[in-house]
Amino acid sequence: MPLYRWNDDNLEPVPPTTFEAEGLQERTDLQRLLRDQPDVLEEGLFIVVEDFSNWQDSSRSIDLLALDAEGNLVVIELKRTQTGDHSELQAIRYAAMVSNMTLEQVIAAHRYYLQRRDIDGDATDRVLSHLGVHDDADAEIHTERPRIILASAGFSTELTTSVLWLRDGDMNISCVRLQLYKDGNGLLMDASQVIPLPEASDYLVKVREREETERRPRRNTQPERIPGADAFLERIDKVQEYSKPMLKQLYDWAVSLEQEDLAILETRKTSDGFSATLRVSLPDARVNPATIWQAGRSVYYHLRLNEIGVRAPKASIRIGQILGPENVGEDKSRNFYSVPDDLLDALTDAYREANGLPPTTLPPDTAPDSPLPVA
Repeated sequence: MPLYRWNDDNLEPVPPTTFEAEGLQERTDLQRLLRDQPDVLEEGLFIVVEDFSNWQDSSRSIDLLALDAEGNLVVIELKRTQTGDHSELQAIRYAAMVSNMTLEQVIAAHRYYLQRRDIDGDATDRVLSHLGVHDDADAEIHTERPRIILASAGFSTELTTSVLWLRDGDMNISCVRLQLYKDGNGLLMDASQVIPLPEASDYLVKVREREETERRPRRNTQPERIPGADAFLERIDKVQEYSKPMLKQLYDWAVSLEQEDLAILETRKTSDGFSATLRVSLPDARVNPATIWQAGRSVYYHLRLNEIGVRAPKASIRIGQILGPENVGEDKSRNFYSVPDDLLDALTDAYREANGLPPTTLPPDTAPDSPLPVA
């Protein structure tokens, strides 16, 4: 999400930067600051210990181990990269390894943390105070299914796909994107939870509680192919309430392309009703620069950025400006979980350009002079 400085007569964009470009390290910089201000990641987090590795037969360590406001154990993995570097795999291992921790072990880990950092205070009192009790006999923590928070400058398609799948399997895992901006000689950082979106959290908790005792049947992933988009719209009742407007918005956009003969639509869905895609393909090449996904209760869309760049180079410039370099990076394709303002208009122009037609929203001087050849 672009960041702007408010001036009297204009909004001045603050340029994004990266941890690497600023010479910032994961442990000595990012971890050092977040351990003292964990509310940046989630309100109510209490850091138990950092670099936790108190187990046999393994030299691996958890960046930050915390308790949330409800007393759940939380594994926090930090990355400074744009992809997340498979942090979900690391975090799953760590969550399994701490899933049998007791209250006494949590207090012992926190005591070690205080001693190592030379912080005054009694570990037992600090842990009990966070839990809102005065006696350890009244304390209750939940460690059998630790939560996971992944915090990174960005997340690859592989990682976000894995996280969504894990969430649908009732694993409490979330992604927080850490975006740096260069403000003169200083730095700004925006910490945004991208999975799940914050406004969906309360709804998701209720859904999880209702379905906790239900067992998911084995899924058949062979897709059924259905011409058009009507079958995809029928999926709207399967997704979270907050995702329904986005699904309808993307559906309406895709249908408008089909009505103008700019795209051919095809719905693909699994026979068990778990997931479906709406492929928005170019008519003469059957290449789909955009695909809309409904997976479980989630909605997102996939853009083949390389195809858009080749088949609609002028429109792709505007698409890149709207998405921002922090969202595009060097990826050839990527998943997106929100629809920025003006993006669908720019994508429409991309489909028009790929079909050899003038744009409807681009300025005249950026319109293609000749039809774009489609391989």
